[in-house]
Amino acid sequence: MPRAKSTPIHKSAVLAAALLVAIGGLIYELLLGTASSYLFGDSITSFSLSIGTMLFGMGVGSLLSSRLLSKAPRNFVLTELLLSLIGGNAVILMFSAFVYTKLYWLVFVLLSTGIGILIGFEIPLMVRIAKQAQQKDVEKLLSRVLALDYLGALVASLLFPFLLLPYLGLVRTSYIMGLLNAVIALFILAKVQTGQRKPWIVALNLVIIIFFAVSFVFSHRIERAIGTAQYGDPVVAYKLTPYQKIAVTAYGQDVRLFLNDQLQFSSIDEARYHETLTHSALTSVKQPRNVLILGGGDGLIAREVLKYDSVQRITLVDIDPAMTTMARTNRLLSDVNHGSLDDARVKVINQDAFSYTRNSRESYDAIIVDLVDPSNERVAKLYSQEFYRAAHARLTPNGAFITQASSTYFTPNAFQTIRQTIASTAEARKISPLNINVPSFGEWGFVLSTPASTQLFRENQLPKNLSYVSTQTLAQAAGTPRDFQPTVSADTVSTLIYPKLYHIYQKDMRQWRYGN
Repeated sequence: MPRAKSTPIHKSAVLAAALLVAIGGLIYELLLGTASSYLFGDSITSFSLSIGTMLFGMGVGSLLSSRLLSKAPRNFVLTELLLSLIGGNAVILMFSAFVYTKLYWLVFVLLSTGIGILIGFEIPLMVRIAKQAQQKDVEKLLSRVLALDYLGALVASLLFPFLLLPYLGLVRTSYIMGLLNAVIALFILAKVQTGQRKPWIVALNLVIIIFFAVSFVFSHRIERAIGTAQYGDPVVAYKLTPYQKIAVTAYGQDVRLFLNDQLQFSSIDEARYHETLTHSALTSVKQPRNVLILGGGDGLIAREVLKYDSVQRITLVDIDPAMTTMARTNRLLSDVNHGSLDDARVKVINQDAFSYTRNSRESYDAIIVDLVDPSNERVAKLYSQEFYRAAHARLTPNGAFITQASSTYFTPNAFQTIRQTIASTAEARKISPLNINVPSFGEWGFVLSTPASTQLFRENQLPKNLSYVSTQTLAQAAGTPRDFQPTVSADTVSTLIYPKLYHIYQKDMRQWRYGN
């Protein structure tokens, strides 16, 4: 019987496959880094480990690839199929490990290293396949494969932040990448020698393609199922944006908002937080008319500000349009915020708060800052000297500034750093710490900045029909708890060039996050 002839793999097809696998390789790295930063809250460590372990794995894979070169086309197909299964499910595996185990860092490192090893197989196998396609000019082919690998990295770095993450999210992007690897495998499989095209490989390839196609279609159900397990309550709204992961849960009368898995409020006790933050500032200003809210995209601070008849204009600056849109359109959120973002006095600007305060020339009677905790370096700039200096420059002479400042109990050093950073930018003003207990997330602190002569918490200005705040509760909130004992030095401040707060916050939280 004559030997089956191999179908020649055209050089251009090999190079096209090289470009696609390069795009997929970097996107897997970006997926792992982004998912781990969402879950673990430490983007510097997450991306450093993602890059380091994946590059290490690629080196190991390159060393081991010499054992696979004798049957390069078939082994390349098997490598792509294995990469599709591991890489395409990496995000779901990480989320599941985070929800159900305490070994999520180990799972992250193993996934990153394993994907790196498989990527390390790809280029040597592609070069051998390319060599079979054209015996001459092997060096030229190698240079083209490597050039396409670098070009693929550029394409992936543009696709991921501007197209894939905003419009597909992490889970669906990972499924698309898994599907891509499986399709590349099928293409190469169609070209290999008939003897190497084992029926079980063909069947496995087709099953994997069907699996990822079905998973992509039902990805929202998968995300919600994991989200429900993660948050404990049913997830009624979920959206992954270029800026954050937004999740809304509901159980009975308890509606909760999570940003990047950090609880922002529980409708049962949120009044303690939002009323204290808002009214401690606005009762320290005579007849506030123009108010700036930085953050607060859920509309709850705006709800409180609208209770003042003197207020004529509210400017709310939140970077994420998806958050402010959800606050308007989601019935559960709009019920909690009383439709505040649809009030004619409220102007919503979707812009970075730092850029807005630096570029704005408008003056405000009060500035209320309701941002997420400084758990990553991107947010830490909004707790810097430069930010606080720019914000104070936007105040009228008798204006008040207040910010949420993390927990006085769980993160005392972070709170103290915020307090000292604000004080360093407003030496002639009165800096007043406040502390309250919010049952859903414990002791919480705020820092209020007012002119030195200002009378705090004017009783005659406090709106009626508040759920929690009174002049008595505001007076009791002033100061810090008796057991507040930060260890940072008195001259510790956070700046843009050296965001000390980010590192201090991580150190404070480490004992709670990893203590179990």
